[in-house]
Amino acid sequence: MKHKVLITGANSFIGSNLTRKLVQEGFEVHCLVRENSDKWRLEGLNIKFWIGDLRERESIFEIVKKINPDIIFHLATAGIYAGVEGNEKDILDINFFGSKNLIDACDEIDYRCFVNTGSSSEYGIKNRPMNEDDVCSPMNVYGISKNMACKYGQMIAKTKNKPIVSFRIFSPYGAYDHKDRLMSYALVNALKEEDIVLNNPYGVRDYIFIKDVVELYLRAIDNAEKAKGEIFNVGSGNQEFILNVVEEIIRISNSSSRIIFGEYKPRSYDNKIWVADMNKTKEFFNWKPKKNLKQGLKESIEWFKNNLERYSNETS
Repeated sequence: MKHKVLITGANSFIGSNLTRKLVQEGFEVHCLVRENSDKWRLEGLNIKFWIGDLRERESIFEIVKKINPDIIFHLATAGIYAGVEGNEKDILDINFFGSKNLIDACDEIDYRCFVNTGSSSEYGIKNRPMNEDDVCSPMNVYGISKNMACKYGQMIAKTKNKPIVSFRIFSPYGAYDHKDRLMSYALVNALKEEDIVLNNPYGVRDYIFIKDVVELYLRAIDNAEKAKGEIFNVGSGNQEFILNVVEEIIRISNSSSRIIFGEYKPRSYDNKIWVADMNKTKEFFNWKPKKNLKQGLKESIEWFKNNLERYSNETS
Protein backbone atom coordinates (compact mmCIF):
# COMPACT_ATOMS: atom_id res chain seq x y z
CA MET A 1 0.00 0.00 0.00
CA LYS A 2 1.26 3.47 -0.88
CA HIS A 3 2.16 5.76 1.96
CA LYS A 4 0.00 8.88 2.01
CA VAL A 5 1.98 12.11 2.41
CA LEU A 6 0.76 15.59 3.28
CA ILE A 7 3.14 18.42 2.37
CA THR A 8 2.64 22.04 3.33
CA GLY A 9 4.57 24.58 1.30
CA ALA A 10 4.79 22.08 -1.55
CA ASN A 11 5.11 24.88 -4.11
CA SER A 12 8.19 26.30 -2.38
CA PHE A 13 11.84 25.65 -3.24
CA ILE A 14 12.46 22.76 -0.84
CA GLY A 15 8.84 21.62 -0.93
CA SER A 16 8.72 21.23 -4.71
CA ASN A 17 11.96 19.25 -4.83
CA LEU A 18 10.68 16.98 -2.07
CA THR A 19 7.30 16.58 -3.78
CA ARG A 20 8.94 15.60 -7.06
CA LYS A 21 11.09 12.99 -5.33
CA LEU A 22 8.12 11.53 -3.43
CA VAL A 23 6.08 11.20 -6.64
CA GLN A 24 9.07 9.54 -8.31
CA GLU A 25 9.29 7.08 -5.40
CA GLY A 26 5.61 6.17 -5.70
CA PHE A 27 4.09 7.97 -2.70
CA GLU A 28 0.53 9.29 -2.76
CA VAL A 29 1.17 13.02 -2.34
CA HIS A 30 -1.29 15.61 -1.03
CA CYS A 31 -0.21 19.25 -1.19
CA LEU A 32 -1.64 21.99 0.98
CA VAL A 33 -1.35 25.34 -0.80
CA ARG A 34 -2.98 28.70 -0.38
CA GLU A 35 -5.50 30.00 -2.87
CA ASN A 36 -3.83 31.75 -5.82
CA SER A 37 -0.45 30.18 -5.01
CA ASP A 38 1.89 29.94 -7.98
CA LYS A 39 2.27 26.22 -8.64
CA TRP A 40 4.69 26.24 -11.60
CA ARG A 41 7.24 24.19 -9.65
CA LEU A 42 4.72 21.35 -9.45
CA GLU A 43 3.59 21.26 -13.08
CA GLY A 44 3.06 17.82 -14.57
CA LEU A 45 3.00 15.94 -11.27
CA ASN A 46 0.36 13.41 -10.26
CA ILE A 47 -0.58 15.03 -6.94
CA LYS A 48 -3.70 16.15 -5.11
CA PHE A 49 -4.03 19.83 -4.22
CA TRP A 50 -5.86 21.05 -1.14
CA ILE A 51 -6.57 24.76 -0.83
CA GLY A 52 -6.13 25.98 2.72
CA ASP A 53 -4.44 28.42 5.08
CA LEU A 54 -2.58 27.21 8.17
CA ARG A 55 -3.93 30.19 10.09
CA GLU A 56 -7.49 28.89 9.71
CA ARG A 57 -7.57 26.30 12.46
CA GLU A 58 -10.94 24.64 11.81
CA SER A 59 -10.22 24.31 8.09
CA ILE A 60 -6.83 22.69 8.75
CA PHE A 61 -8.40 20.18 11.16
CA GLU A 62 -10.96 19.26 8.50
CA ILE A 63 -8.37 18.89 5.71
CA VAL A 64 -6.05 16.73 7.82
CA LYS A 65 -8.95 14.50 8.84
CA LYS A 66 -10.01 14.02 5.21
CA ILE A 67 -6.51 13.20 3.99
CA ASN A 68 -5.56 11.08 7.02
CA PRO A 69 -1.85 11.06 6.06
CA ASP A 70 0.77 8.60 7.27
CA ILE A 71 3.54 11.17 6.79
CA ILE A 72 3.52 14.94 7.21
CA PHE A 73 6.24 17.20 5.87
CA HIS A 74 5.69 20.74 7.09
CA LEU A 75 7.56 23.27 4.94
CA ALA A 76 5.15 26.21 4.68
CA THR A 77 6.76 29.36 6.01
CA ALA A 78 6.72 33.14 5.98
CA GLY A 79 10.14 34.68 6.23
CA ILE A 80 13.14 36.43 4.88
CA TYR A 81 14.56 36.66 1.38
CA ALA A 82 17.35 39.01 0.33
CA GLY A 83 17.55 40.31 3.89
CA VAL A 84 14.05 41.80 3.82
CA GLU A 85 11.80 40.83 6.67
CA GLY A 86 8.16 40.21 5.93
CA ASN A 87 5.21 41.39 7.97
CA GLU A 88 5.93 40.37 11.56
CA LYS A 89 2.33 39.41 12.27
CA ASP A 90 2.26 37.10 9.23
CA ILE A 91 5.59 35.58 10.24
CA LEU A 92 4.30 34.72 13.71
CA ASP A 93 0.82 33.70 12.58
CA ILE A 94 2.09 31.32 9.89
CA ASN A 95 5.36 30.06 11.34
CA PHE A 96 4.19 29.50 14.89
CA PHE A 97 0.40 29.52 15.14
CA GLY A 98 0.02 27.87 11.73
CA SER A 99 2.51 25.17 12.74
CA LYS A 100 0.68 24.70 16.03
CA ASN A 101 -2.63 24.31 14.18
CA LEU A 102 -1.14 21.62 11.93
CA ILE A 103 0.50 19.72 14.79
CA ASP A 104 -2.73 19.86 16.79
CA ALA A 105 -4.79 18.70 13.81
CA CYS A 106 -2.49 15.71 13.37
CA ASP A 107 -3.01 14.81 17.01
CA GLU A 108 -6.37 13.34 15.93
CA ILE A 109 -4.88 10.89 13.42
CA ASP A 110 -2.42 8.00 13.68
CA TYR A 111 0.67 9.01 11.71
CA ARG A 112 4.11 7.53 11.18
CA CYS A 113 6.25 10.64 10.75
CA PHE A 114 5.98 14.43 11.11
CA VAL A 115 8.92 16.58 10.04
CA ASN A 116 8.79 20.22 11.07
CA THR A 117 11.07 22.50 9.08
CA GLY A 118 13.07 24.90 11.22
CA SER A 119 15.93 27.24 10.41
CA SER A 120 19.52 28.01 11.31
CA SER A 121 18.16 31.48 12.20
CA GLU A 122 16.94 29.94 15.44
CA TYR A 123 20.48 29.86 16.82
CA GLY A 124 21.42 33.52 16.68
CA ILE A 125 25.05 34.58 16.97
CA LYS A 126 27.55 31.84 17.81
CA ASN A 127 31.35 31.76 17.84
CA ARG A 128 31.60 28.12 16.77
CA PRO A 129 29.65 25.58 14.67
CA MET A 130 25.98 25.56 15.65
CA ASN A 131 24.95 22.52 17.66
CA GLU A 132 21.43 21.24 18.27
CA ASP A 133 21.98 21.46 22.04
CA ASP A 134 22.99 25.14 21.92
CA VAL A 135 20.83 27.70 23.66
CA CYS A 136 18.91 29.47 20.90
CA SER A 137 19.01 33.27 20.88
CA PRO A 138 17.32 34.34 17.63
CA MET A 139 18.11 37.82 16.34
CA ASN A 140 14.91 38.44 14.39
CA VAL A 141 11.19 37.62 14.48
CA TYR A 142 11.62 34.95 11.82
CA GLY A 143 14.12 33.03 13.97
CA ILE A 144 11.89 33.44 17.03
CA SER A 145 8.84 32.11 15.17
CA LYS A 146 10.70 29.07 13.84
CA ASN A 147 12.13 28.30 17.27
CA MET A 148 8.69 28.53 18.87
CA ALA A 149 7.32 26.02 16.35
CA CYS A 150 10.30 23.74 16.92
CA LYS A 151 9.84 23.84 20.69
CA TYR A 152 6.10 23.25 20.41
CA GLY A 153 6.64 20.18 18.21
CA GLN A 154 9.27 18.92 20.63
CA MET A 155 6.90 19.36 23.57
CA ILE A 156 4.06 17.49 21.84
CA ALA A 157 6.44 14.69 20.80
CA LYS A 158 7.62 14.17 24.36
CA THR A 159 4.35 14.67 26.25
CA LYS A 160 2.08 12.81 23.80
CA ASN A 161 4.64 10.33 22.43
CA LYS A 162 4.31 11.55 18.84
CA PRO A 163 6.88 10.89 16.05
CA ILE A 164 7.70 14.56 15.45
CA VAL A 165 11.21 15.69 14.49
CA SER A 166 12.54 19.09 13.41
CA PHE A 167 15.12 19.90 10.76
CA ARG A 168 17.05 23.15 11.11
CA ILE A 169 17.91 24.06 7.52
CA PHE A 170 21.01 26.11 6.74
CA SER A 171 21.52 27.42 3.16
CA PRO A 172 20.09 25.07 0.51
CA TYR A 173 20.56 25.76 -3.20
CA GLY A 174 19.65 24.14 -6.49
CA ALA A 175 16.75 23.60 -8.89
CA TYR A 176 13.51 25.54 -8.35
CA ASP A 177 15.09 28.00 -5.92
CA HIS A 178 13.32 31.32 -5.32
CA LYS A 179 14.79 34.02 -7.50
CA ASP A 180 15.11 36.47 -4.59
CA ARG A 181 17.62 34.28 -2.80
CA LEU A 182 21.30 35.08 -3.23
CA MET A 183 22.39 31.81 -4.84
CA SER A 184 19.72 31.82 -7.56
CA TYR A 185 20.29 35.54 -8.16
CA ALA A 186 23.99 34.88 -8.76
CA LEU A 187 23.33 31.84 -10.95
CA VAL A 188 20.80 33.66 -13.13
CA ASN A 189 22.92 36.78 -13.55
CA ALA A 190 26.01 34.72 -14.37
CA LEU A 191 24.10 32.89 -17.09
CA LYS A 192 22.77 36.19 -18.42
CA GLU A 193 26.29 37.67 -18.38
CA GLU A 194 25.02 40.44 -16.10
CA ASP A 195 26.75 42.13 -13.16
CA ILE A 196 26.35 40.49 -9.75
CA VAL A 197 26.03 42.99 -6.92
CA LEU A 198 27.16 41.74 -3.51
CA ASN A 199 26.39 43.87 -0.47
CA ASN A 200 28.04 41.47 1.94
CA PRO A 201 30.76 39.61 -0.01
CA TYR A 202 32.58 38.43 3.10
CA GLY A 203 29.47 37.08 4.75
CA VAL A 204 29.52 33.33 5.34
CA ARG A 205 27.02 30.56 4.73
CA ASP A 206 26.80 26.79 5.06
CA TYR A 207 25.54 25.75 1.63
CA ILE A 208 23.84 22.38 1.13
CA PHE A 209 22.69 20.97 -2.22
CA ILE A 210 18.93 20.54 -2.45
CA LYS A 211 19.02 16.84 -3.37
CA ASP A 212 20.98 16.10 -0.20
CA VAL A 213 18.34 17.97 1.81
CA VAL A 214 15.55 15.94 0.21
CA GLU A 215 17.39 12.70 0.99
CA LEU A 216 17.27 13.53 4.70
CA TYR A 217 13.51 14.13 4.63
CA LEU A 218 13.07 10.68 3.09
CA ARG A 219 15.29 9.08 5.71
CA ALA A 220 13.17 10.64 8.43
CA ILE A 221 10.20 8.48 7.42
CA ASP A 222 11.69 5.30 8.87
CA ASN A 223 13.44 7.04 11.77
CA ALA A 224 10.90 9.46 13.24
CA GLU A 225 9.62 6.95 15.79
CA LYS A 226 13.00 6.51 17.44
CA ALA A 227 13.90 10.18 16.98
CA LYS A 228 10.66 11.68 18.34
CA GLY A 229 11.25 15.13 19.78
CA GLU A 230 14.75 15.40 18.34
CA ILE A 231 16.18 18.32 16.37
CA PHE A 232 18.65 17.85 13.52
CA ASN A 233 20.82 20.31 11.63
CA VAL A 234 20.69 20.14 7.84
CA GLY A 235 23.81 21.64 6.31
CA SER A 236 27.10 20.58 4.80
CA GLY A 237 29.23 21.30 7.85
CA ASN A 238 31.40 23.59 5.72
CA GLN A 239 31.24 27.36 5.66
CA GLU A 240 32.01 29.46 2.59
CA PHE A 241 32.48 33.16 1.94
CA ILE A 242 29.72 34.44 -0.34
CA LEU A 243 32.33 36.07 -2.58
CA ASN A 244 34.16 32.77 -3.11
CA VAL A 245 30.94 30.98 -4.02
CA VAL A 246 29.96 33.63 -6.57
CA GLU A 247 33.45 33.55 -8.09
CA GLU A 248 33.10 29.77 -8.45
CA ILE A 249 29.70 30.20 -10.16
CA ILE A 250 31.23 32.63 -12.66
CA ARG A 251 34.15 30.28 -13.30
CA ILE A 252 32.07 27.12 -13.77
CA SER A 253 29.54 28.86 -16.03
CA ASN A 254 32.34 30.52 -18.02
CA SER A 255 30.54 33.84 -17.53
CA SER A 256 31.82 37.33 -18.18
CA SER A 257 29.76 38.72 -15.29
CA ARG A 258 31.47 41.24 -13.05
CA ILE A 259 31.15 41.23 -9.26
CA ILE A 260 30.19 44.65 -7.98
CA PHE A 261 30.58 45.44 -4.29
CA GLY A 262 27.44 47.24 -3.15
CA GLU A 263 26.75 49.19 0.00
CA TYR A 264 27.10 46.96 3.03
CA LYS A 265 24.24 47.37 5.50
CA PRO A 266 25.10 45.37 8.61
CA ARG A 267 22.32 43.24 10.08
CA SER A 268 22.07 42.05 13.65
CA TYR A 269 22.04 38.44 12.48
CA ASP A 270 25.09 38.60 10.20
CA ASN A 271 27.93 36.60 11.68
CA LYS A 272 31.53 35.63 10.92
CA ILE A 273 30.68 32.02 11.75
CA TRP A 274 27.59 30.41 10.24
CA VAL A 275 28.07 26.69 9.94
CA ALA A 276 26.26 23.58 11.13
CA ASP A 277 27.71 21.00 13.47
CA MET A 278 26.57 17.96 11.48
CA ASN A 279 27.81 15.16 13.75
CA LYS A 280 24.41 14.29 15.23
CA THR A 281 22.62 14.21 11.86
CA LYS A 282 25.32 12.19 10.11
CA GLU A 283 25.50 9.60 12.88
CA PHE A 284 21.77 9.20 13.46
CA PHE A 285 20.72 8.96 9.80
CA ASN A 286 23.94 7.36 8.53
CA TRP A 287 23.99 10.21 6.03
CA LYS A 288 26.44 12.58 4.44
CA PRO A 289 26.06 14.98 1.49
CA LYS A 290 26.62 13.27 -1.85
CA LYS A 291 27.55 16.49 -3.62
CA ASN A 292 30.25 18.93 -2.60
CA LEU A 293 29.79 22.60 -3.45
CA LYS A 294 31.52 22.44 -6.83
CA GLN A 295 29.50 19.40 -7.92
CA GLY A 296 26.24 20.94 -6.70
CA LEU A 297 26.94 24.21 -8.48
CA LYS A 298 27.65 22.40 -11.75
CA GLU A 299 24.30 20.60 -11.60
CA SER A 300 22.49 23.79 -10.53
CA ILE A 301 23.99 25.79 -13.40
CA GLU A 302 22.75 23.21 -15.92
CA TRP A 303 19.24 23.32 -14.46
CA PHE A 304 19.09 27.11 -14.41
CA LYS A 305 20.46 27.23 -17.96
CA ASN A 306 17.51 25.12 -19.11
CA ASN A 307 14.95 27.09 -17.09
CA LEU A 308 16.22 30.63 -17.43
CA GLU A 309 12.96 32.01 -18.79
CA ARG A 310 11.22 30.98 -15.58
CA TYR A 311 13.30 33.57 -13.74
CA SER A 312 12.31 36.47 -15.98
CA ASN A 313 8.84 36.86 -14.48
CA GLU A 314 7.81 38.24 -11.10
CA THR A 315 6.43 35.04 -9.58
CA SER A 316 9.52 32.86 -9.43
